[in-house]
Amino acid sequence: MTVYDALEKRHVMPRAWDDWADYRREWSEWIIRYCKWDTSILIVGAGACNDYDLEHFTKFFREIYLYDMDEASMQEAVKRVPAARRDKIRLFTGDFLGITPQAYQEFCREIQAEVNHRGKLTDVTELAQTALPMVEKMYADAGKYRETLTLPQADYVAVSGVHSQINHMLPWIWQAYMQALGQREELIFQRASQENSRIMREMNDKLLAAVGRRLFVSAEKSRAGVSGGVEGAWQALEDLKKRPDRENLTLLDNRNFAWGYDLRQNMIYEMEGLVLDTDPERK
Repeated sequence: MTVYDALEKRHVMPRAWDDWADYRREWSEWIIRYCKWDTSILIVGAGACNDYDLEHFTKFFREIYLYDMDEASMQEAVKRVPAARRDKIRLFTGDFLGITPQAYQEFCREIQAEVNHRGKLTDVTELAQTALPMVEKMYADAGKYRETLTLPQADYVAVSGVHSQINHMLPWIWQAYMQALGQREELIFQRASQENSRIMREMNDKLLAAVGRRLFVSAEKSRAGVSGGVEGAWQALEDLKKRPDRENLTLLDNRNFAWGYDLRQNMIYEMEGLVLDTDPERK
């Protein structure tokens, strides 16, 4: 098992449905407030829809499209909906980044092989120089993949807590090695942050291209008790807030939500929500 495999297991949030109840209610109600009945909505990064009241959505929307790389999680979301309304829901699988599990695993094996030579005496500056060419290749390959990525079209598109998760695995792996070695090397963290600006801009382009009427975005503005912005989320919010000045968009509303991500570990995020109207001339 590689470091990637161990970290991937931590994505499972068995208490998410309960922990996210307040956020799910407020976020879902806010979306419906700005939507018209009997229309379509695309939920990007849907997963198990722990942050969406999918059962209520099936009463309001004519069609619901769920998009995620994990089809099994989306199937779990569908099971919460009464059988009579499940035919309103369609599932689409896809990855917004484009780095495969096999690429992460190979990266971990290469880094682990270097660490095995000297253990905690490993020179992390040299280790970063070994890692960087692999990181560059993964990002280059992923960029080519994203050029071909298209999303289903819908009247409305919603995305919650996803921007921060797209490019989090490489820095997460690197952090695990830094902790194990008891050292710190910033190069890979800095490279991931730099790439986030590109990835989030491209992701927002894809989201807006899929929207017929309005885009709903909720991203982490901050984490309670932790200074600084959340990688991926702050770049995405910054990019979206600039767009109404240069594109045919209107920032219709914005507000903050409290997201109790993991209440047992006191992981609470302040989420910033945006409603972007893609056709300001529409009445």
